Amino acid sequence: MSDRNVKRDIEPVDPQAVLESVAQMPVSTWSYKSDDPTVRHLGPMAQDFYAAFGLGNTDLAYNSIDAHGVALAAIKALYERSREQDARIERLERENRELRTGSACR
Repeated sequence: MSDRNVKRDIEPVDPQAVLESVAQMPVSTWSYKSDDPTVRHLGPMAQDFYAAFGLGNTDLAYNSIDAHGVALAAIKALYERSREQDARIERLERENRELRTGSACR
């Protein structure tokens, strides 16, 4: 369930802080001991996920809803950074054009 009406204690997150935690969290490929070694998975270890985000009630597993939330917050942070960088690039290109035009008039 993801309906707002079944939730309580809703608090916003800092997407940039989430992104920084994702960047620091180890991510590996691995196989379950009970699976054939050719069956591979990719992701963090539950202990590392819990240490980074403190979500859920155990460090032995994490819920996919938490992983989705972390991924969406990190994507949002990257989008914000991309928009900021686009604006900076546009400003620098404009300044560069102005400088070249000013130099050509001398």
